[in-house]
Amino acid sequence: MKRFPVTFLILSWKTILLAQITPTEMVSDMGRGINLGNVLSAPVEGAWALPFEESYFEDIANAGFKTVRIPIDFLGTRTTGNTEGYSKSSGTEASYSGSPSDYVVDPNFLNRVEQIVNWGLTKNLIVILDFHGKHLRDDFLYTFDTRANFAEFYTHPTSAKRKADNEKFRAIWAQVAERFKNYPYQLVFEIVNEPYFHLTADEMDVINTDIIQIIRGTGNNNNDRNIIIVGGGENSYNAPLQLSDAVLNLDDNLIATFHYYLPRGFTASSDPNVNNRTFTWGSESDKNEVNSHFQIVKNWSQNKNIPILLGEFGADNECGFNYNTGVCNSEGGPEADSRALYHKYLADLAIDLGFSFTAWDAGHKSNKTIYIAENRTWVENVKEALLGNSRCTNSDFILNSDFECGITTEWVIKTNSSSSATFSQAEVSNTFEGNISAKINVSSTSGAHNAVFIENQAVTADQFLGKSIVIKGYGKSSTAQDVRLRLRVEDANTDVSYPGKVFTLNNTDYQLMEYEYTVPENTANIRFQILVGSSIGTTYFDGFTVEEQTLSINNKTVENDWFQIYPNPAQENILITSNEVISQLEIYDTTGKRVMGINSTTKSVDVENLANGLYLVKVFGKNNKVSIKRIVVNR
Repeated sequence: MKRFPVTFLILSWKTILLAQITPTEMVSDMGRGINLGNVLSAPVEGAWALPFEESYFEDIANAGFKTVRIPIDFLGTRTTGNTEGYSKSSGTEASYSGSPSDYVVDPNFLNRVEQIVNWGLTKNLIVILDFHGKHLRDDFLYTFDTRANFAEFYTHPTSAKRKADNEKFRAIWAQVAERFKNYPYQLVFEIVNEPYFHLTADEMDVINTDIIQIIRGTGNNNNDRNIIIVGGGENSYNAPLQLSDAVLNLDDNLIATFHYYLPRGFTASSDPNVNNRTFTWGSESDKNEVNSHFQIVKNWSQNKNIPILLGEFGADNECGFNYNTGVCNSEGGPEADSRALYHKYLADLAIDLGFSFTAWDAGHKSNKTIYIAENRTWVENVKEALLGNSRCTNSDFILNSDFECGITTEWVIKTNSSSSATFSQAEVSNTFEGNISAKINVSSTSGAHNAVFIENQAVTADQFLGKSIVIKGYGKSSTAQDVRLRLRVEDANTDVSYPGKVFTLNNTDYQLMEYEYTVPENTANIRFQILVGSSIGTTYFDGFTVEEQTLSINNKTVENDWFQIYPNPAQENILITSNEVISQLEIYDTTGKRVMGINSTTKSVDVENLANGLYLVKVFGKNNKVSIKRIVVNR
């Protein structure tokens, strides 16, 4: 795991790591991410998707995503200075009478953008601010397009209109860069979305060069902030390849991006006008095509020494389903399994190649939906596919025991009425292993361990009955703090007990916690809990495992006189005498294998079926009293 120098800046958001991050480190940290499209990229927030709420970013972080890309349209009524009045004709550039001061981003809109960026940063997400203008009448990209469909928008390179549009775009970026120049490096700028549909490679080289210099010119953290760029003239996997060496050598903090929606016949199959429509994907041929295209980008990336963000990819909703109306498209759409597989295959391949990604999600009214903001739920099979959750771990009765499925998968936080706490994904600097560790911040508490705790799902105990198990995990705390690992054990009569063990964590590093427990024979279900409510502070957890304990002849045994076994050596039966209640006993052979378990107060045990040899008898009494004695079976 990477460790960064500890340099902090306290602003209006939570304390966020501010050590400069190289592009390669940033792409590694970005990992698996998601877009929140159609919100600020709409002409009016809420027109195409529900307006932003802080809870959306909480849900994204808790699911396990590391990065959120926010597409934003700064054009239309959001910036002053309508350029429509300027001439589109050749040679009229000299008649342009405007200046950068004509183009002022609405302060209220810029405040709203800042609020939304803060929401993402405070949830420990990397935030990509993406210029994503799509106004037909005001998108300066269209003024470059010579194709017939854009003839009414095209302006000559020497026209006053072209000069005005260029100056407006640059003026907007100057204001955005100035507003965010003190923000941490976890905020990343993306110059423009999909310019290659309208601009040539040469034209895009000019824009990249100018905007990079404008951003750097605002100083402070913008001097080293990572900037995402792409080339012009060619789309999909060929887009970054169009970037010139002059641009790539201009700056040391650049990340290249590409989008991928191939084959269109599948990814846009709910559109009846798309060619070669198909609702299935996943053949070897399908996968090999993606492999080939991604490898082209990878080879270029290695040759140019620039890391890669897969900024958008995705496929239409199952059957063309509309989550707003609740009905499928009459033309159909991708099969559910194929859609999930497409997302999973591209996501895993991107990560395996060293790319990061932000999958395209445009809200519940769109044809590509992953997060359903209306009720804060997910299209689960796609979310799980993107997060690579087949790679996360279940350890016997602790599900998602390494938190790699996202901290809210199989885990919930509970507090009593006088306590408050948050449960979230740990910062990169506090991650123990893998991509995700759990973080619990207790801000107020009644002082009892169980005032705040997280718990796993209840699991049927059949396979653990009579077994001695060892629960291991790792934790640390912002201050010295007691935590308790606990089990909620319910028996067949619905009686509940709470065995567990207290550990004192400190703020130096993660430490191993280990607790041994023998599961009674009449146990119905088990639920694992971590109790942190004893004091205010922040604790971190990761890497839980459950192992079956074995006994060894070489293990230290507890010999005392609270019970006796005879005869010893034994032939057919052994008798156990004690002045205390014996609830359970287990017999182990010399390899540590459990060969017998009895959950009763029976004092006579049949050992006739045991082979001759040495055995360990483990006896359980009141208050978790456990003792072990040796016996020999010899006929």
